[in-house]
Amino acid sequence: MKTYKASEITKIIKGKLFGEDREVTGVNAISLAKENELIFVENLKKLKEAKASKSLVVLCEENLFSEAKALLKGKTIILVKNVRSAFAKVSELFKKEIDVSWGIHPQAIIEEGVFIEEPVAIYPWVYVKKGAKIKKRVVIFPGVFIGDNVEIGENTIIFPNVVIYPDTKIGKNCIIHAGVVIGSDGFGYAQEPKNQGFKNIKIYHFGSVEIGDNVEIGSNSAIDKALFGKTYIGEGTKIDNLVQIGHNVQIGKHSILVGQVGVSGSAVIGNYVMIGGQVGIAPHSEIGDFVKIAAKSGIVGKIPAFEEVAGIPAIKASIWKKSAVIFSKLPEIYKLFLKLLNKEK
Repeated sequence: MKTYKASEITKIIKGKLFGEDREVTGVNAISLAKENELIFVENLKKLKEAKASKSLVVLCEENLFSEAKALLKGKTIILVKNVRSAFAKVSELFKKEIDVSWGIHPQAIIEEGVFIEEPVAIYPWVYVKKGAKIKKRVVIFPGVFIGDNVEIGENTIIFPNVVIYPDTKIGKNCIIHAGVVIGSDGFGYAQEPKNQGFKNIKIYHFGSVEIGDNVEIGSNSAIDKALFGKTYIGEGTKIDNLVQIGHNVQIGKHSILVGQVGVSGSAVIGNYVMIGGQVGIAPHSEIGDFVKIAAKSGIVGKIPAFEEVAGIPAIKASIWKKSAVIFSKLPEIYKLFLKLLNKEK
């Protein structure tokens, strides 16, 4: 069991310690935590819940200190400016390490002309095609297919049943979760008139996919290869489960795409963009740096940098919120309108 003193944790996250220097054996939710498990608090409501918690070590926002001091008597308090980022760093201290069997399993199939920089962990039923390059400390779990000329950077982990099509490049320290497909053909068809309808003619794709360092891709997501050139995912970007990235999409660094986002072909997404669940992005849309998009929004055209948008089609979030309030009152507004109309008659 990993154990850290509260003072050690405080030093790592650059916080301030108040109270007894207790041992911490893990992290947990407020309602589930045991005495030596750390919890985090980011608002007054959670602070009141923390008071009733069994946990004796509380990670807390600086601006809640006066309330925390009054409510959490007898508990150890670690104060930080940004509690969520601090908690993320603490969670890494207690993460469960993957039990890795280093080496190449005899039931893995490695074609001739594959470059492997050991140590690596390649599990049974992995198939690696010719020309692939796998750097050191890469972990590839069972059932993974790696196509011709694929490149995988150091320390990348590829979970079971991932399919990586030919010519894909994946950077260092990436995490590719189970069921991901990278590099399949983009969804492109031309229509040819036929009888009373039309015939769909497949447009074959000749490009590739390139993924930067420190990217994480959630389970069962798909990233299509480019028609020409490359589909690109920038450094540090995090993609949730069940996300679709179309051909020739360009995504900048450190952006976040939440579950069931669909990005159509040739869309451009900037750096530090946050996209909520089930957002649909139309082809050739352009999203500037630091944009925030609310869940279920529909994006068409260009969104300037630093904008916050919501709705279908997406508009400024501040306007959308006011519009939503008005929409909920439409029945009574309509009744009032009819009364005024009758009076005029």
